[in-house]
Amino acid sequence: MYNWQATKSSVKERFAFLFNNELLSDVRFVVGKGRQAQRIPAHKFVLAAGSAVFDAMFNGGMATTSAEIELPDVEPAAFLALLRFLYSDEVQIGPETVMTTLYTAKKYAVPALEAHCVEFLTKHLRADNAFMLLTQMQACVLNIGKYSQILCLDTIDKSTMDAISAEGFTDIDLDTLCAVLERDTLGIRESRLFAAVVRWAEAECQRQQLPVTAENKQKVLGKALSLIRFPLMTIEEFAAGNLLSMKF
Repeated sequence: MYNWQATKSSVKERFAFLFNNELLSDVRFVVGKGRQAQRIPAHKFVLAAGSAVFDAMFNGGMATTSAEIELPDVEPAAFLALLRFLYSDEVQIGPETVMTTLYTAKKYAVPALEAHCVEFLTKHLRADNAFMLLTQMQACVLNIGKYSQILCLDTIDKSTMDAISAEGFTDIDLDTLCAVLERDTLGIRESRLFAAVVRWAEAECQRQQLPVTAENKQKVLGKALSLIRFPLMTIEEFAAGNLLSMKF
Protein backbone atom coordinates (compact mmCIF):
# COMPACT_ATOMS: atom_id res chain seq x y z
CA MET A 1 0.00 0.00 0.00
CA TYR A 2 1.83 3.07 -1.27
CA ASN A 3 2.06 6.27 0.76
CA TRP A 4 -0.41 5.16 3.44
CA GLN A 5 1.70 7.11 5.92
CA ALA A 6 0.58 10.41 4.40
CA THR A 7 -2.99 9.84 5.55
CA LYS A 8 -1.95 9.31 9.19
CA SER A 9 -1.09 12.53 10.98
CA SER A 10 0.33 11.04 14.20
CA VAL A 11 2.52 8.20 15.40
CA LYS A 12 -0.50 6.75 17.20
CA GLU A 13 -2.55 6.68 13.99
CA ARG A 14 0.29 5.04 12.06
CA PHE A 15 0.82 2.33 14.63
CA ALA A 16 -2.92 1.77 14.98
CA PHE A 17 -3.09 1.25 11.22
CA LEU A 18 -0.56 -1.58 11.51
CA PHE A 19 -2.63 -3.42 14.12
CA ASN A 20 -3.67 -6.86 12.80
CA ASN A 21 -2.22 -5.87 9.43
CA GLU A 22 0.09 -7.97 7.24
CA LEU A 23 1.79 -4.78 6.07
CA LEU A 24 5.42 -4.77 7.35
CA SER A 25 4.63 -7.66 9.72
CA ASP A 26 7.52 -9.95 10.63
CA VAL A 27 5.82 -12.53 12.86
CA ARG A 28 2.54 -14.43 12.96
CA PHE A 29 0.77 -15.99 15.90
CA VAL A 30 -1.50 -19.02 15.69
CA VAL A 31 -3.84 -18.25 18.58
CA GLY A 32 -6.31 -20.72 20.07
CA LYS A 33 -6.99 -24.36 19.39
CA GLY A 34 -8.45 -26.38 16.55
CA ARG A 35 -10.98 -24.75 14.30
CA GLN A 36 -11.18 -21.73 16.58
CA ALA A 37 -7.50 -20.89 16.03
CA GLN A 38 -6.67 -17.66 14.21
CA ARG A 39 -3.49 -16.54 12.44
CA ILE A 40 -2.71 -13.02 13.57
CA PRO A 41 0.10 -10.91 12.03
CA ALA A 42 2.20 -8.65 14.23
CA HIS A 43 5.37 -6.57 14.38
CA LYS A 44 8.12 -7.63 16.75
CA PHE A 45 9.26 -4.08 17.46
CA VAL A 46 5.83 -2.95 18.63
CA LEU A 47 5.30 -6.01 20.80
CA ALA A 48 8.78 -5.85 22.34
CA ALA A 49 8.33 -2.15 23.10
CA GLY A 50 5.15 -2.87 25.05
CA SER A 51 5.90 -6.16 26.79
CA ALA A 52 8.96 -7.53 28.57
CA VAL A 53 7.77 -11.05 27.76
CA PHE A 54 7.65 -10.33 24.03
CA ASP A 55 11.00 -8.54 24.29
CA ALA A 56 12.56 -11.67 25.78
CA MET A 57 10.79 -13.83 23.19
CA PHE A 58 12.28 -11.90 20.27
CA ASN A 59 15.49 -10.40 21.65
CA GLY A 60 16.53 -12.43 24.69
CA GLY A 61 19.25 -15.02 25.03
CA MET A 62 16.89 -17.79 23.92
CA ALA A 63 14.96 -15.72 21.37
CA THR A 64 12.78 -17.62 18.96
CA THR A 65 13.70 -17.66 15.28
CA SER A 66 10.32 -18.93 14.18
CA ALA A 67 8.17 -16.70 12.00
CA GLU A 68 5.03 -18.40 13.31
CA ILE A 69 4.37 -18.87 17.03
CA GLU A 70 1.60 -21.06 18.43
CA LEU A 71 -0.38 -19.87 21.44
CA PRO A 72 -2.95 -22.62 22.11
CA ASP A 73 -3.75 -21.40 25.66
CA VAL A 74 -4.81 -17.90 24.61
CA GLU A 75 -8.22 -16.86 23.28
CA PRO A 76 -8.02 -15.06 19.90
CA ALA A 77 -10.32 -12.24 21.03
CA ALA A 78 -8.22 -11.65 24.15
CA PHE A 79 -4.97 -11.67 22.18
CA LEU A 80 -6.38 -9.15 19.72
CA ALA A 81 -7.44 -6.97 22.67
CA LEU A 82 -3.86 -7.14 23.96
CA LEU A 83 -2.38 -6.24 20.58
CA ARG A 84 -4.88 -3.42 20.07
CA PHE A 85 -3.75 -1.95 23.38
CA LEU A 86 -0.03 -2.30 22.51
CA TYR A 87 -0.52 -0.68 19.10
CA SER A 88 -2.92 2.10 20.00
CA ASP A 89 -3.55 2.31 23.78
CA GLU A 90 -7.17 1.50 22.94
CA VAL A 91 -9.01 -0.69 25.44
CA GLN A 92 -11.64 -2.96 23.94
CA ILE A 93 -13.05 -5.42 26.46
CA GLY A 94 -16.49 -6.64 27.45
CA PRO A 95 -18.11 -8.99 29.99
CA GLU A 96 -17.45 -11.98 27.71
CA THR A 97 -13.75 -11.23 27.26
CA VAL A 98 -12.58 -9.37 30.37
CA MET A 99 -11.29 -12.45 32.22
CA THR A 100 -9.47 -13.93 29.23
CA THR A 101 -8.01 -10.51 28.45
CA LEU A 102 -6.88 -10.16 32.06
CA TYR A 103 -5.23 -13.58 31.79
CA THR A 104 -3.48 -12.60 28.56
CA ALA A 105 -2.34 -9.22 29.90
CA LYS A 106 -0.89 -10.92 32.97
CA LYS A 107 0.82 -13.62 30.92
CA TYR A 108 2.56 -11.05 28.71
CA ALA A 109 3.30 -8.60 31.54
CA VAL A 110 1.20 -5.63 30.44
CA PRO A 111 0.12 -4.21 33.82
CA ALA A 112 -1.66 -1.18 32.36
CA LEU A 113 -4.11 -3.46 30.53
CA GLU A 114 -4.45 -5.60 33.65
CA ALA A 115 -5.53 -2.49 35.56
CA HIS A 116 -8.13 -1.64 32.90
CA CYS A 117 -9.55 -5.17 33.14
CA VAL A 118 -9.84 -5.03 36.94
CA GLU A 119 -11.46 -1.58 36.71
CA PHE A 120 -13.95 -2.87 34.14
CA LEU A 121 -14.75 -5.86 36.32
CA THR A 122 -15.30 -3.67 39.36
CA LYS A 123 -17.68 -1.35 37.49
CA HIS A 124 -19.64 -3.90 35.48
CA LEU A 125 -19.88 -6.94 37.74
CA ARG A 126 -23.55 -7.74 38.38
CA ALA A 127 -25.52 -10.68 39.66
CA ASP A 128 -26.59 -11.66 36.14
CA ASN A 129 -23.02 -11.96 34.84
CA ALA A 130 -21.15 -13.06 37.98
CA PHE A 131 -21.30 -16.76 37.11
CA MET A 132 -20.16 -16.14 33.56
CA LEU A 133 -17.12 -14.23 34.81
CA LEU A 134 -16.40 -16.80 37.50
CA THR A 135 -16.47 -19.55 34.86
CA GLN A 136 -14.00 -17.63 32.70
CA MET A 137 -11.79 -17.25 35.73
CA GLN A 138 -11.83 -20.98 36.44
CA ALA A 139 -10.75 -21.61 32.84
CA CYS A 140 -7.64 -19.42 33.14
CA VAL A 141 -4.46 -21.46 33.50
CA LEU A 142 -2.44 -18.69 35.14
CA ASN A 143 -3.23 -17.39 38.60
CA ILE A 144 -4.86 -14.02 37.97
CA GLY A 145 -5.17 -13.26 41.65
CA LYS A 146 -7.94 -13.67 44.20
CA TYR A 147 -9.34 -10.15 43.97
CA SER A 148 -11.54 -10.78 40.93
CA GLN A 149 -12.76 -14.11 42.27
CA ILE A 150 -13.71 -12.53 45.58
CA LEU A 151 -15.64 -9.80 43.75
CA CYS A 152 -17.63 -12.40 41.82
CA LEU A 153 -18.38 -14.51 44.88
CA ASP A 154 -19.35 -11.49 46.97
CA THR A 155 -21.79 -10.42 44.27
CA ILE A 156 -23.27 -13.92 44.19
CA ASP A 157 -23.61 -13.83 48.00
CA LYS A 158 -25.46 -10.51 47.96
CA SER A 159 -27.81 -11.31 45.05
CA THR A 160 -27.89 -15.09 45.01
CA MET A 161 -31.39 -15.45 43.58
CA ASP A 162 -30.65 -13.10 40.69
CA ALA A 163 -27.33 -14.83 40.05
CA ILE A 164 -28.72 -18.37 39.90
CA SER A 165 -31.63 -17.16 37.76
CA ALA A 166 -29.24 -15.75 35.15
CA GLU A 167 -28.69 -17.70 31.97
CA GLY A 168 -24.99 -18.17 32.71
CA PHE A 169 -25.64 -20.22 35.86
CA THR A 170 -26.41 -23.46 34.03
CA ASP A 171 -23.26 -23.03 31.92
CA ILE A 172 -20.79 -23.19 34.82
CA ASP A 173 -18.62 -26.26 35.35
CA LEU A 174 -18.87 -28.64 38.28
CA ASP A 175 -15.88 -27.18 40.16
CA THR A 176 -17.40 -23.70 40.00
CA LEU A 177 -20.74 -25.05 41.19
CA CYS A 178 -19.07 -26.75 44.14
CA ALA A 179 -17.09 -23.61 45.00
CA VAL A 180 -20.38 -21.73 45.33
CA LEU A 181 -22.25 -24.46 47.21
CA GLU A 182 -19.44 -24.62 49.78
CA ARG A 183 -20.16 -21.04 50.83
CA ASP A 184 -22.28 -20.41 53.91
CA THR A 185 -22.91 -16.77 53.03
CA LEU A 186 -25.35 -17.25 50.14
CA GLY A 187 -28.47 -15.13 50.46
CA ILE A 188 -31.06 -17.76 49.52
CA ARG A 189 -33.15 -20.52 51.06
CA GLU A 190 -31.63 -23.97 50.61
CA SER A 191 -34.74 -25.28 48.83
CA ARG A 192 -34.43 -22.65 46.10
CA LEU A 193 -30.71 -23.26 45.82
CA PHE A 194 -31.33 -26.98 45.38
CA ALA A 195 -33.96 -26.31 42.72
CA ALA A 196 -31.32 -24.32 40.82
CA VAL A 197 -28.81 -27.15 41.25
CA VAL A 198 -31.32 -29.58 39.76
CA ARG A 199 -31.74 -27.18 36.83
CA TRP A 200 -27.95 -27.16 36.40
CA ALA A 201 -27.91 -30.97 36.48
CA GLU A 202 -30.52 -31.12 33.72
CA ALA A 203 -28.42 -28.81 31.54
CA GLU A 204 -25.30 -30.87 32.28
CA CYS A 205 -27.10 -34.06 31.23
CA GLN A 206 -27.91 -32.41 27.92
CA ARG A 207 -24.30 -31.29 27.48
CA GLN A 208 -23.15 -34.84 28.07
CA GLN A 209 -25.92 -36.18 25.82
CA LEU A 210 -27.43 -38.20 28.65
CA PRO A 211 -31.15 -38.80 29.17
CA VAL A 212 -32.47 -36.39 31.80
CA THR A 213 -33.31 -38.94 34.45
CA ALA A 214 -33.00 -38.86 38.23
CA GLU A 215 -30.09 -41.28 38.08
CA ASN A 216 -28.18 -39.25 35.51
CA LYS A 217 -28.82 -35.99 37.36
CA GLN A 218 -27.35 -37.55 40.47
CA LYS A 219 -24.42 -38.86 38.39
CA VAL A 220 -23.47 -35.49 36.87
CA LEU A 221 -23.84 -33.69 40.20
CA GLY A 222 -21.38 -36.05 41.87
CA LYS A 223 -19.70 -34.35 44.81
CA ALA A 224 -21.95 -31.29 44.51
CA LEU A 225 -24.92 -33.23 45.84
CA SER A 226 -23.26 -33.72 49.23
CA LEU A 227 -22.87 -29.94 49.56
CA ILE A 228 -26.60 -29.31 49.66
CA ARG A 229 -27.74 -28.69 53.24
CA PHE A 230 -30.90 -30.77 53.21
CA PRO A 231 -31.49 -30.44 57.00
CA LEU A 232 -32.11 -26.72 56.44
CA MET A 233 -35.20 -27.50 54.35
CA THR A 234 -38.61 -28.15 55.77
CA ILE A 235 -40.52 -31.20 54.60
CA GLU A 236 -43.00 -28.85 52.93
CA GLU A 237 -40.21 -27.08 51.00
CA PHE A 238 -38.70 -30.37 49.91
CA ALA A 239 -42.02 -31.67 48.60
CA ALA A 240 -43.36 -28.40 47.19
CA GLY A 241 -40.33 -27.99 44.94
CA ASN A 242 -40.89 -31.44 43.42
CA LEU A 243 -37.41 -32.27 44.64
CA LEU A 244 -38.34 -35.84 45.45
CA SER A 245 -37.71 -36.65 41.77
CA MET A 246 -34.04 -36.87 42.74
CA LYS A 247 -32.96 -40.22 44.16
CA PHE A 248 -30.53 -40.34 47.07
